[in-house]
Amino acid sequence: MIEARTLFPAGDLNRLRQINEQAVLEIIRSAGELRLAEIAERAGLARASAGEVVRGLQAKGWVAEEEPVATGRGRPAHRYRFRAEAGNVVGLDIGAYTIRAAVADLRGDLRGEAVRLPAPATPAGERLAMAREAVLECLATAGIAEDDVWVTAVASTGTLDLDGAVLACAAIPDWRGVNLVERLTGRVPGVVMAENDVRLATLAEQRLGAARGVRDVIVVQAGRRVGLGIVIDGQLRRGHGGVAGDLSRFSALSCEHAIGHLDECVAVPRGGATGDQTRDVLAAAGEGRPEAVAAFTRYSRVVAEAVASTVSIVDPEMVVLTGTMAARADLMLPVLEAEMDLRCMRTPRVVASSFGSDAVTLGAVWHALGYLADRLLGSEDTPVQPLRSPAV
Repeated sequence: MIEARTLFPAGDLNRLRQINEQAVLEIIRSAGELRLAEIAERAGLARASAGEVVRGLQAKGWVAEEEPVATGRGRPAHRYRFRAEAGNVVGLDIGAYTIRAAVADLRGDLRGEAVRLPAPATPAGERLAMAREAVLECLATAGIAEDDVWVTAVASTGTLDLDGAVLACAAIPDWRGVNLVERLTGRVPGVVMAENDVRLATLAEQRLGAARGVRDVIVVQAGRRVGLGIVIDGQLRRGHGGVAGDLSRFSALSCEHAIGHLDECVAVPRGGATGDQTRDVLAAAGEGRPEAVAAFTRYSRVVAEAVASTVSIVDPEMVVLTGTMAARADLMLPVLEAEMDLRCMRTPRVVASSFGSDAVTLGAVWHALGYLADRLLGSEDTPVQPLRSPAV
């Protein structure tokens, strides 16, 4: 880590301090308790510089000093830990069929969850009320007051602009035009931010899942509808207007009709085992029933063509399959690989997510944590909004 002041003009020293603070904070948050010498070594800083950074983080309330424990001769070393208990964030996933809320501490450990089950035709106002109910239930489950939540990050199906308004949404009839930040501010706790659900599922894979440490990734969120998240050079790509990865206007690549192959599978009767045609066909395919396997294969081929086209443009190291259909990754991954072998100059590694339907909520939690780290450590890239620092 660079610390030589002579390499930077005076105006850059504040930004250098921010970079060092973020790096040290992440080291302590990931590792648990550490001695100052260990922090300095992992951060690549001189001990004196590391001590200065740690003292700054203590003053802001992010880091606590633990009582020294004697382990041998000499004076016991001081140890420092991340104050995960200082505050909380909420991740809220609003979809056509499911609303999920989860509350987590500042380390990202989940403390409570709740689910609501709307229908696509549920009116927008009622859907937002259900979202608030889910948030309040997850807080009650965890024993957390609303005032102890600093940020609620909302994930939504559809295309969102940079201000949190839904530009387009095929899954929910009256969702277009709803500004989620405006409508939910004051109804859910803390600062409210909103992002597309596929991008937040991608963030979860990048931070915690199969794509951790991978710099070029395409995440395929496959369910009743299909979305693509793109990571290039380690950065989640939103695009200039927030619509990167949206193929819905390309008739040859749109996956909107893919789910019809499962809906039309007559071998699985309507109102079957679960009453959910998609899940019933997936279960039947898992049992090896030929008609269900054939229907799921047709679905997979539609998705695979869109994925292969995107792979040819991005040339990623990895493709990650997530969403509802990842439950049948054993059937879908070979179809994805075969389509890419046919159409792409190079087929990347293809893997399935282990998060399933929780990927979006986890991504929303980490989106909120990223906002906090940027805002409270003084990043110049984050819009200024009133937000308190953790109490010491």
